[in-house]
Amino acid sequence: MIEMTQDVEMKEPQAAAPSNPLTPIPPNTLQHLKEIASLIETGSYTKEVRRIARAVRLTFALRRKLTAHVLLSFLDFVLVPGSEPTSRLWEGEQDMEVDTATSAIQPTGKHLFPELEIYCNLLVLVFLIDQRRYNEAKACSSASIARLKSLNRRTLDVLASKLYLYYSLAYELIGDLAEIRGWVQIG
Repeated sequence: MIEMTQDVEMKEPQAAAPSNPLTPIPPNTLQHLKEIASLIETGSYTKEVRRIARAVRLTFALRRKLTAHVLLSFLDFVLVPGSEPTSRLWEGEQDMEVDTATSAIQPTGKHLFPELEIYCNLLVLVFLIDQRRYNEAKACSSASIARLKSLNRRTLDVLASKLYLYYSLAYELIGDLAEIRGWVQIG
């Protein structure tokens, strides 16, 4: 006996919805920097160097997204007003308007971990080098290294290694590497 098979109409699978309403919107650079600052605070408080190393890795992923406005807003969030990294960055950005709404929300008495202070110095130094402001980067790196020398904490080692790298890079870009060669080898 021969059976006849019936043709079945095949329907095309429906295309998935173009956007899922539950996917989170990626946070902006300032929010990432604030999360990194909290990671450094946690690592400093618990004396876990791996958290600080992770913060440094995350920072360099954001490096190209940094603008002067974002960096100044972050420094206002983390540091006390009139601190050295803020004033060093502000010298070159005098014509720029600063968002005062973010700094008005912050408490006046900020407790700053040394790791966070050195991190801010490193962030400003990297930004100045990226902006090709080498003379300012040289001054910033010298001040940062002087501050680093006054601190003795193992949790600063990861930040110190990056700071020494950019310290020597700033001097190399200006052509004054011979000026610090002996000091870096001893330090």
